[in-house]
Amino acid sequence: MMKNKAEEILNDLIANKSDFDTSKKELIEAIKKVMPTFNLAALKSVDFDRTLIEFENWLVQTITEDPLPGSIKSIWFAITDSSKEDAPSEIQLVVKGSKQTPETKPNDWYAVDLWDATGKSSEIKAFKTISNAIKNNPDDAEMLLNFVMPAFTIILINSGFDIIKHEFIIYYPQIYVGCGFDGGKQYIVGKITEDGISNL
Repeated sequence: MMKNKAEEILNDLIANKSDFDTSKKELIEAIKKVMPTFNLAALKSVDFDRTLIEFENWLVQTITEDPLPGSIKSIWFAITDSSKEDAPSEIQLVVKGSKQTPETKPNDWYAVDLWDATGKSSEIKAFKTISNAIKNNPDDAEMLLNFVMPAFTIILINSGFDIIKHEFIIYYPQIYVGCGFDGGKQYIVGKITEDGISNL
C-alpha cells in the first residue's frame, strides 16, 4: 500500500513540476505520509537550498570537463553506490548519456551509454545524510533508497538545469532526461528545452 502511494507521489512530482520551494515542502509531507514511523530528525541536517547549488555546480563542472557527444539524445542520473571498496555505502548520482530516447526505445532508452561520467559522481552532502539514514534505520532503509532518493533527484532535475540547459541542447532542440537505478526502476522526468524542463 505504502509502496503504491510512494510511486504515485513520485509520478506527481514529475507531472506537476512545482517550483523548488513547493517541491521540498511536498517531499517532507510525503515522507510523513508514506513513512509514518520514520524519525525526520535523521534528515535534519539536509539543506535543500544548498543541495540545489551543489547539484548545479556539479552539473557545470561535469559538462565543462567532459562535454556531451553530438549523438546524445537522452541523459539519465544513475542513483548508485559510489563508495570505495570496504568503505561504508554512500549513495550519489552519476550522469550518463544515450543516443536512444524514451520514444525510440521505451523499455531501455537509457541502457546504451555513449557518455558516462562515472568518474565524476556527485558529492552532494544531503545524499551522504540520506545514506547514513539508510544505514541507521533498517526498517525504513528500502523506502529511503527507493522513494526518498528518487524523489529528491526528480526535484533537483526539475529545478537544476536553468543555468546550464544550453550546454545540453547544443546539438538538438531538446534532450530527454530521467533518473533511476542501474538494472532497476527508471523515471522519465521530461525533456530539456530552451524553456527549461517540460513533460513529454
